[in-house]
Amino acid sequence: MVTQRTPASIITIAALITLCNLSSSALAQSSASPPSRPAALPDQAKWMPALSGDDLNVYRDEQTLWLQPTPSSIQARRANLPRLCAPIRSLGWDGGQETELVFVPEPDHWRFSWKAAVAPKALIKMVFDGDPVLPDEVSPTRPAGDASVMLHAHHASTFGEKLRYEPQWYKNTVGYWTIPADYATWEFKLDEPGRYSIAVLQGCGEGQGGSDALISIRDGTSTVAELPFQTIDTGHFQNFRWNHLGDVTVAKEGTYQLRIDAKRIAKGALFDVRAIHLVKQAK
Repeated sequence: MVTQRTPASIITIAALITLCNLSSSALAQSSASPPSRPAALPDQAKWMPALSGDDLNVYRDEQTLWLQPTPSSIQARRANLPRLCAPIRSLGWDGGQETELVFVPEPDHWRFSWKAAVAPKALIKMVFDGDPVLPDEVSPTRPAGDASVMLHAHHASTFGEKLRYEPQWYKNTVGYWTIPADYATWEFKLDEPGRYSIAVLQGCGEGQGGSDALISIRDGTSTVAELPFQTIDTGHFQNFRWNHLGDVTVAKEGTYQLRIDAKRIAKGALFDVRAIHLVKQAK
């Protein structure tokens, strides 16, 4: 009988392949579920891997999120969550924590912090007035039955250094518009061509009105309509009033982008924007 020996290099390669396969399998299993599910969660709450990370494990039941800080976040007393596109109805600790929870919306994420220690199994509960989805999950806004289009602050994309969506129930606005180069956009559809009246639901602090801004309607890289306007003083940035700006004409139906740019900021900030309404006018 002749014994055939397998070269050590082949054994090593085979072992590495097996190890890689086992590692891939283990990784797939670990990414399919969080390390441990909090016992206080309702049975229907599902883990959201797209929102979870080094700081938080996130669970969702319809319009409610539960945020479970990781051990490192518990120790650091802070955590970050990706920016979501829905206004917040309520926010706080779930389960008797008395430590103050500080919430700060940044341009591309939301920041939580607390000064005193919390329990290792602490949960943050967030209830939203809408589906808490990521920006890349937002579809263009469709018109209502009368062909009008309502663009809300929580569906805005913000660009620049300071501008952001502020989701708190007393704000629910695009704010921190202090840098002239910052701008905001909304994607929407029009089913009917024609003339549209545009109004902005805006807030502006006392003595802060009179800034110059521009609304443009864009089709890809082409600008199809522009409407310059001035902001109005409403007495407070969270005191929102409709500012009727004028009309624009769009020649065909389709998907468009509405963009607001600051042309001149009169004092501290341009304004806060809660909504924009495009109303189809009679021929």
